[in-house]
Amino acid sequence: MIHNYGNIIRAIALSVVFLFSCSAFGANVEVEDSVVTTGSDKHKTEKDEHILIKTTRQIGKGTSAIAEAGYNVSKDFITGKLKNYLDSSGIKGTNPEYVGLPKRKWRVSLIGDMDKMSLYIHSEKDVDIISPDGKNESMLYNFNLDVRPPMSASTGVWVGYMGYGLGISYLKTGKNNTNIAMNMSAPHYGINVRWIRYNTSHALHGWAEKGLTVEELFQNKNYAFDIASIVFDGYWIFNKKKFSLSAAYDLSTIQLRSAGSFIAGLMFNYQKCDYSNPDNALLLEQAVRIGKLKMYQGSISGGYTFNWVPTPGLVINLTGMPVLTLYSHSKLYRYNVDDIYQDNDRGKRIIGFNVTPAETYSDNGKVALNITGRIAAAYRYKIYVFSYMAQANYLRSYFNRTSFKVFQWNMKASVGITL
Repeated sequence: MIHNYGNIIRAIALSVVFLFSCSAFGANVEVEDSVVTTGSDKHKTEKDEHILIKTTRQIGKGTSAIAEAGYNVSKDFITGKLKNYLDSSGIKGTNPEYVGLPKRKWRVSLIGDMDKMSLYIHSEKDVDIISPDGKNESMLYNFNLDVRPPMSASTGVWVGYMGYGLGISYLKTGKNNTNIAMNMSAPHYGINVRWIRYNTSHALHGWAEKGLTVEELFQNKNYAFDIASIVFDGYWIFNKKKFSLSAAYDLSTIQLRSAGSFIAGLMFNYQKCDYSNPDNALLLEQAVRIGKLKMYQGSISGGYTFNWVPTPGLVINLTGMPVLTLYSHSKLYRYNVDDIYQDNDRGKRIIGFNVTPAETYSDNGKVALNITGRIAAAYRYKIYVFSYMAQANYLRSYFNRTSFKVFQWNMKASVGITL
């Protein structure tokens, strides 16, 4: 029965390998230690082609890794050519003393994921006022906005072949929060893409129908926000011969000995914060009626990443990368706010607000130094795999007398069984 379930899982994961990718390459060869070579005839048949090289080595209690592997081409595309292409590419060009491949390639994991993002805006502006004695004066107006959406968390199941697979979340906190992530990892490069959105309503939404006054609305500072963030992070590994980032992050390879590498990267991030909800009328007035902003940033980065193998089967990764933001662009959207009145026995009463778009401002920001960091760990024990990953981005932008600061982090933990 277990064997049948394994076949079903294999068929499902292979069918989605092109659609859902979390890693670029994995590896596998299914024979005992051997060295078998093929003939040099260019016209050899498929029947004559065999596995090139395969050796295994012990990495921990009841766990072994494939240290070297080659191609085993068959006429079937899915179980032959495609499978062996994925298998061999994961360690192509690596040192077998440092990087190996899991002997069991299929994995079913229970995954937990948490995300948090905060946005802080500080702006200064000279405002003309009329003093009590009737003179025109100028005063410095400071606006501060600190947005902290609730943390989102989800739990799900991931099924796949090496780093390729499909994950589904079935338990989630924060029904108005959405996050989608894609990670690709290869010996010499990696790509991370993450989209997060928070959508919250004012705590006193529908306040007029509930019989509340506008004064009571203004006393509640639980505003309505629509926040979205997209972060694209691509990086290049220089020491691909001895170092594998995949070993700690997507478990498609195994780091056999401690090693590190210099790393270079490109980053693009986009943030949108929309608080132009009519229930936020007081906030709009305080923000000089700016109700939405969009930020675009392009950055280059460089740093160092290190895989520490304190004991066989365990790898701990630390990555630090200062980020130099060369391109910053912001768009600010102003709105008109008009009161909606209703006549009653006591006179006119405000029952709502009309918020309509007005002017739009665009500005390019200054060069800024930001930072991103990652930590990850993976442990293999017999047929079980445990992993943990955390990543944080601290991004700043400066536009004249306005500054934006975004702090975003996410954590992921998993426990799985290999097949």
